[in-house]
Amino acid sequence: MKRLTFFAAALAVVVSLLASEPVLISTQGSGRATAYLESPKIVTYQGKTHVAWLDSPSEGFRICIRTLDHGTNMWSGTYVVGEAQDNHGGPALIIDGDGYLHIIYYAHHDPVRYRKSLAPNDASQWTEYEGFGQNLTYPALLCAKDGSLILTARRSYDEKPWELEMWIKAPSENWQRQRSLIRSRHGIYAQFAASLAWGEDHETLHLGTRIYEVPADESRSPLTTVGYMTSKDGGKTWSRSDGSAIELPATAETIDVLASGRGIEGRILNAGSIAVGPNGLPYLPYGVRTEDSSESYLATPYGDGKWRHRQLNKYLPELVRDWALFMHGGVSFGASGQPLVTAVAMRVKPLAPDWGDPTSELVCFRSQDGGETFESRLLAEIDADVPSWMPNMERPTGFNEMPSYPSYLYTVGVRGDSLSDQLSNEVWWVPGE
Repeated sequence: MKRLTFFAAALAVVVSLLASEPVLISTQGSGRATAYLESPKIVTYQGKTHVAWLDSPSEGFRICIRTLDHGTNMWSGTYVVGEAQDNHGGPALIIDGDGYLHIIYYAHHDPVRYRKSLAPNDASQWTEYEGFGQNLTYPALLCAKDGSLILTARRSYDEKPWELEMWIKAPSENWQRQRSLIRSRHGIYAQFAASLAWGEDHETLHLGTRIYEVPADESRSPLTTVGYMTSKDGGKTWSRSDGSAIELPATAETIDVLASGRGIEGRILNAGSIAVGPNGLPYLPYGVRTEDSSESYLATPYGDGKWRHRQLNKYLPELVRDWALFMHGGVSFGASGQPLVTAVAMRVKPLAPDWGDPTSELVCFRSQDGGETFESRLLAEIDADVPSWMPNMERPTGFNEMPSYPSYLYTVGVRGDSLSDQLSNEVWWVPGE
């Protein structure tokens, strides 16, 4: 199961970790190498950091992992965990309380594949994969206090509205479907971009989502809703931020709605990955795309179902202050208790697609006052022809150990023209501080 590429061998010699200096992880990244925001891909535990992504070498899509040993500042070679169906089949990676790694991968409207590391804190060898579920995509993954694994993923259907399913794997048991958490109101197509986070008690679940629906009566123009829900009993029952109960499956009408938009009116929303601050409150980033711009916000509840929405555009670096800001990223809290937000700035063209636009530049927003204000920086020099995008931050998933500010992965390279394009994108890792 172990494969060391020429590139990985060269990098494994010696790596100097300067504060926040990006490290090149791969030059075979796919068009979705570090996507999607639902799926955590970084684990730090007892002196090691494991990072996972999706490569696309000539033999096909491959789930890859490398490990940094903090004691020696040296990277391992590239371990190949398995294959993926296409560029949507990237990994979700977490660790349990005994140090074993768990990974979900492969699927795009297929059963997902699950593997567990054979040794604690070691990504070099894995169990044989176990497949489960039907027509699943976009896995989010957490580990509960008792060692149970909690998964959400989109379930697609041929003849009825699509749903967000929840699955649980109790220790030493098989994966079991629990329930449908969210259902689209329309039957053509749906996406949920649903991310999960633990509360400070490691018992309360927080779920942030962007519900993307396509109603038949609006000529395939989408409805988008950014929403939130929480559970205090491991996902059995759910409520809004004000404590009122939500009947399952939730919809874009019954969930705690932060913002919404109609594509036919030139307003489309995105949501980033959710996080919980040391104050116990959820932080949900989102963006609002209009015809020729985009603004992004960081939202937190303040009682009675009301949310505060902090605009991030005003904190953009001076060089890109007048650019559009898209929430193709997320928020995470490290051991410092301060939020780090990643997002993508670009020179958007009126009515043009923004996903993978060549002018995309990754921006990091860091706060020193609990998210009241932010400082920001670009991750690289501006290149109008090659996008830097798809950030994926480490966040608390149960038992990983967070640095003061989280580390994160991102992709430098194009999205490709199809789901099966074999590309040579760069994958970069930015160390935490």
